[in-house]
Amino acid sequence: MVDAESAKSLTLFTRQRCSLCEHLALALDLLRIRYRFDYTKIDVDTDPALTERYGMRVPVLVDQGREVCAGRCDPETVEAYITAS
Repeated sequence: MVDAESAKSLTLFTRQRCSLCEHLALALDLLRIRYRFDYTKIDVDTDPALTERYGMRVPVLVDQGREVCAGRCDPETVEAYITAS
């Protein structure tokens, strides 16, 4: 388990009716059962700058400005990132 001081706070850039986005959000919800981290979902279509930046690349998972994954995000890769110190 990640300790409270090093708990990650991730941002998930998504859009509505995106099955890849829904899949990654579900994977994150399931991983939160076992690991301590937070994530915030942001719909890129609510901000023209985000829509331009991410386009159709969603979902995009970001940690402190560092892109963890984009598009088809493998839950095992995300889990490895979350558990890395």
